[in-house]
Amino acid sequence: MKCLRASDDGDGGRYLSDFAAEVSALEACSGHPSIVQPRASGHLDGEAFLAMEFVGPTLRYVMKHVRYGRRHTELEVRLLMRQLCAGVRWMNRLGLMHRDLKPDNVLVDSHGNLKICDLGLSCSMADGPPYSNPVGTRGYRAPELLLGCTDYDEHVDSWALGVMMAELLAGKHPFHGRSDTEHLSEILDLLGTADIKEWSGYDGRRLPGGCQPGSFLRNKFPCQDKARIKGPPTLSEAGFEVLSGLLRCDPEKRLTAEQALKHRWFKEANPRATRS
Repeated sequence: MKCLRASDDGDGGRYLSDFAAEVSALEACSGHPSIVQPRASGHLDGEAFLAMEFVGPTLRYVMKHVRYGRRHTELEVRLLMRQLCAGVRWMNRLGLMHRDLKPDNVLVDSHGNLKICDLGLSCSMADGPPYSNPVGTRGYRAPELLLGCTDYDEHVDSWALGVMMAELLAGKHPFHGRSDTEHLSEILDLLGTADIKEWSGYDGRRLPGGCQPGSFLRNKFPCQDKARIKGPPTLSEAGFEVLSGLLRCDPEKRLTAEQALKHRWFKEANPRATRS
């Protein structure tokens, strides 16, 4: 349950408006199995409240305190990512961006099913840009957000999905920058600069780090026949196509959740069906 009491500091109206927007977004997404379900909302004794279904701990908690940082297998990641992509696809089809996707905002039930939650930063694309920036948690912000873009779209959610996929496979976050500049530098060090420079929104500014144009992502997630004992996590060619498609620095070439779900990787192991 979420509760919000209007403050007397002048910001109460804005907080209540944001709270109402979250309620509206959840109600719009109602019925999808990969998004937490609202149960009731309203006002009582000067407080706004939102009651949701009980699911279980966050994915972050499971990764840290249940698996103790152990990697997920490719099959496990495929099953988890299908649910996450299906939930994001549903939101995007409704004209919504989540804008704060991360393991802390994903819940896990007793059967291992995932549900996206905390739509407090979600945004309707109906009115068009400019959108707020900065937004979301730095570790999951897309390169265009780190560069200050305000006319972004649902591809920012796709990037966050890619970061979570890498995190599930590796058992740790791929980037650790302590500022936007440092974080972007780590991204470009791994993925290279060629991609972002092809983006129509790139203004020619000097980029931090990333001296090489090409990507080293495949080195971090090699195919099985090139893996070393206790080396980096392995990933099939199909799985890497999804990962690298989500982690494109150029948002215009980045996979959407809908495009990712159509990829052969999600059909190879016949993952359990999720309503679209």
